[in-house]
Amino acid sequence: MRKMLLAITISMLLCTTAHAATLYTTTIMETTIREVQDVVLEVMTGKNFYIDEVDSHKVVVGKNFGDGIWVVSTFCKVKFNMLERDGNVKLMVTQTDTTGHMSRQRPIDHLVPYIQEIKNKIDGTPMSQIASEAVNQLPGSGNVREKALGIRLGAKLEDGTVVIREIEAASIAADAGLVAGDILLEVNGRSTTTFDVNALQSYLANRAAQKSTIFLTFSRDGKQDMITLKE
Repeated sequence: MRKMLLAITISMLLCTTAHAATLYTTTIMETTIREVQDVVLEVMTGKNFYIDEVDSHKVVVGKNFGDGIWVVSTFCKVKFNMLERDGNVKLMVTQTDTTGHMSRQRPIDHLVPYIQEIKNKIDGTPMSQIASEAVNQLPGSGNVREKALGIRLGAKLEDGTVVIREIEAASIAADAGLVAGDILLEVNGRSTTTFDVNALQSYLANRAAQKSTIFLTFSRDGKQDMITLKE
């Protein structure tokens, strides 16, 4: 009887999140599949997942819940599929739970911090800017992707200003018209010459996380312009 009640409880929990996102996709910049695999294994084994399978384009890790006697055993497997494109790696994450003879995909909300940690460790993207690129997230599910700010800074120039290395597609910055190679002159009225590059990247990430308006003055082809970034 107790095992039956537990099975029913698990089923109810799965049903209540049936419409949540079951796929998380993110692009990790300037890396290789091997490097991503190494970090995936490092992070996930550190969270007490065991290694189930590794091949040239994926990593599968697992974890068991329940003892099979008093608590129904549930076997979860998290699959990290990887696709290398133009020096970047697209990472696609899903989880499958098996209880008895029943298997189904599980929403991956609880895995998001781990995925963000993996991407942050490899390409340095602030965790607050990392969001799923998957398109199967439904309104009202609590998993609708918010647009990222989408600015990746490069090095300082000789005059102390900062060049934009990359603009993420479909981001706030892309929608505003910024492109890679634009030179940031001022952020919210403060000269970028007074910022360290990492400090400026963190400042932009924090402002975006707070949904605060960001005023940028930038230069392109020798001409200055100003734009406002706001989700």
